[in-house]
Amino acid sequence: MDKEDDLKAESQRKRTFNGLTATEWASLSSSVWNDVSSTRSKKHLDHGATFPEKLCARLISMYSRKGDLVLDPFLGTGTTMAAALKAERQAYGIELTDRFFSVAEKWMMEVLQEGQLDLFSEGDKPRCKLVKGDCLDALKFAAPSSVQLTLTSPPYADLIHKVVKDRSETHKNSRFVTENNSTTNLYSSDSRDLGNMPLDLYMQKVEKVMELIFKATRPGGYNAWVVKDYRDTKHGVPYIDLHSKIAQAGEKAGFLYHDLIIWDQNAHRKLVLLGYPSVFYVNQNHSYIVIMRKPR
Repeated sequence: MDKEDDLKAESQRKRTFNGLTATEWASLSSSVWNDVSSTRSKKHLDHGATFPEKLCARLISMYSRKGDLVLDPFLGTGTTMAAALKAERQAYGIELTDRFFSVAEKWMMEVLQEGQLDLFSEGDKPRCKLVKGDCLDALKFAAPSSVQLTLTSPPYADLIHKVVKDRSETHKNSRFVTENNSTTNLYSSDSRDLGNMPLDLYMQKVEKVMELIFKATRPGGYNAWVVKDYRDTKHGVPYIDLHSKIAQAGEKAGFLYHDLIIWDQNAHRKLVLLGYPSVFYVNQNHSYIVIMRKPR
């Protein structure tokens, strides 16, 4: 790239809200992602449902720019916070569960040390803030219109309880467990944990969380939720369209349903026999990234 190209790229970065050039913008515009999955580290395996740092980094680069505030109200082991700090964003994470909070806190400090970053950035703004507790309580103290991007992957109601029981009884020798390196653990016994709630109560809390996120989000800011649809066939529900329910909760709070990205995980998961021989089901080896945006 010559000097003229450098000047053109710099001009483009200044014009765009996320600091991307036109070439970078176009390269990130695919609606199906099959190149962001990665092997989970030891700290991720205890959680069992983490999303890759590469996925977080890409979303952060698309929907925010350096110095912006990135929020994760269901932080887990801290992937969003780590990716945000490495991308020179401010990070605000909330986590309810003790053991996950400890992992996230340790990882946060490691990222700061590796990047030789002070806890406070220019202007004495905290580079990151990690809060232990229920996000419904913590989000009430978030500054209005301060967040550029919320990026999170919430629990999927009490699905995890059903999965743990199913894999310990019916599918203990299934490829889910033996070949897909699938680890599933209950997050906590806390009644405030979305992972312990039936779907109707779960969606009521999600709606309240969305309202608080909406207040904290800048006009024009983004709200991205990584979710997976699921089935509850033992209770007569062949398909639970969770990603649509999440989007509807966002719309109810005031967000616009802005975009939908498919995270294709087929390359990292074996196909298993479902419903054989009487009912045919497809393998759900993909997740959805629901993109919402606050109107300007």
